[in-house]
Order: sequence, then C-alpha cells, then structure tokens
Amino acid sequence: MERVFHIAINPDPRSLWKSIPTSTDIEYYKADSATFFIPSQGEKALVVASQRGRSHGHEGKPRDDDFKMDYNQDTKWYVLAVADGAGSAKYSREGSRIACETVVAHCKECLNSPDDFEEYIKIYKQDGESVDNRKYVGDNLWSIVGNAAFKAHRAIKEEANAKGAQLKDYATTLLLTICKKFDFGWFVASFWVGDGAICIYDKENSRINLMGTPDGGEYAGQTRFLTMPEIFSDAAALYGRLKFAIVNDFSGLFLMTDGVSDPMFETDANLNRVEMWDNLWENLDKEVDLSNKNEQVQERLLNWLDFWSPGNHDDRTIAILY
Repeated sequence: MERVFHIAINPDPRSLWKSIPTSTDIEYYKADSATFFIPSQGEKALVVASQRGRSHGHEGKPRDDDFKMDYNQDTKWYVLAVADGAGSAKYSREGSRIACETVVAHCKECLNSPDDFEEYIKIYKQDGESVDNRKYVGDNLWSIVGNAAFKAHRAIKEEANAKGAQLKDYATTLLLTICKKFDFGWFVASFWVGDGAICIYDKENSRINLMGTPDGGEYAGQTRFLTMPEIFSDAAALYGRLKFAIVNDFSGLFLMTDGVSDPMFETDANLNRVEMWDNLWENLDKEVDLSNKNEQVQERLLNWLDFWSPGNHDDRTIAILY
C-alpha cells in the first residue's frame, strides 16, 4: 500500500520582509537609521536610536520618524524631542525633522539665560504648590515649550507654502521635554501632541509619571498631529498639553514613538501600569547596557529596535535619559 503525505513548510515570517535602501534621490532624503549619545557628565547619560520600520523597508520608503537632542554644559538643561511623521502624508519625514529642529532650537535659546524661570521653579518647590506658584511656572513654561511647538507648526506651514503643498502633507506628532537636576530633585516638563509616550520611570520605587495623554482617534491607528490648525485654536486644551513634575530621581526618562509603544504596551491604558514599564526596562536590560560610560549603547539600542512583534512594523524611535 502506498500513502501520499503532503508537507507544508511555513517560512519564518521575518525572512519574507525585504529591506530596500531608501533612494538618495528623493526629496527630503533621510537615512534609514540614526543614533545619538551624550555620556554622563556628572548627572545622566542620554541615548537615542531611530530605525525605519519593516513596512517602509519592504517598499524602499524612507523613515518618517525623527529626533533632536541637546545638553547645555553651562546651564545643565536637557532638551529632548521625538516626532513621528504620518505614514499617509507624503512629506511627513520633513515635517518631523522641522518639528524637532525648531522646538529644540527655541528651547535652547530660552534656556541659555534661565535664571528667572529657575527661580520660579525653586519658589514652587520651597513654598509648596499653590495656584499662584503653579501659574508662574506654567506661564514661563508656556513661553518656552508652548511657543516652541507653535514655532514648529509655523515653520512647517512656511515650508509647505514654499513647496506649494498642503500643510497636512507634512503631518507629524511631537513629543518634547526639557529637564534639569536641582538640589531638591529633577524638574521635568513636557509638551505632547499625538501618540507614543513620554514617561518618568523610577524602578527602585516602582513609580511612573506619564507626562501627558496619547491622542487616540475614532478608529485604530488614528491620532492628532502638530500640523492640525485646531491644535492651536483652543487655548485651554493647548495649555493642558503642558505638564511638569518634580521628582527626587528616576531610572529613565523615556520618549518613544508608537512604533515602540504599541508593541510594548498594546493599549493606551497600559501606559499607566508600572509593571508594563518594568517589563520594558527588563527587556531593554537584556540587550542594552544602560551604564553611563558605555559608548556602544547607541548601537545596542538600535539593534534592540529590530525586535520582532507580529503586526507591528512601523518606524521606531526611542530616547532615554538615564
């Protein structure tokens, strides 16, 4: 008797993805990956990695994420910006770049002479939280971080006009933070438009401080963008996008696009669960040596961004102050 057996071999899904380099001849060319590292200078180190997603690589499309970082050795202020250009917008890669470049440049300029702002922060900490003290810090923060976001919106609009394109063609999210260590702890402030996440994570005390709320849309995958005119039309809602906190210390200040937050947290609600941040930290610790003097940390972090997660193949960018 003869029997015929049919054998089906399913290939590893990872092997099916192509990685076609982005053409350097396109408008607004951007490298498929980028990293940045500032070693600790007595406080904390800063590392960033950004990687084009598999979905873009499969079609030879460019990376839409971007970032910009700065540390002022004289004033000790850090400025961190991460942005995620909308995949459906043809020039979003330039929108994310303009957003990051503009907000960091503005914050740097404002924080070159931060004496008055720092004095309000000290008063707020020493005299305790009150309506007046919080307003003084908030108003100064608005002139720095809020105006930075508005300038970025305006700069993108100017580029769109010069190009003869629509503003929505440059659609991008924006995650922005400024922070500094004082004698009484760390001051961290943020401005958040879109999805992704900004979080202060304290492993030792099992504590997190989510520095905003992701903008979810009516349907899955929807979000809000810095380029939307309505973002700046409601002053109260816009002011609500500003957050600040004072903490004794932290293990890591995270900024990440949804290419990282979606597979790591799955839902927006999970961003508020400290155990999910514990899992992320442990996941990172397996492959990335987050020690202050590890010069290879940026390459390790970039390699880590290649993690496999079914259905999650978007651009990935993560910044960690640690």
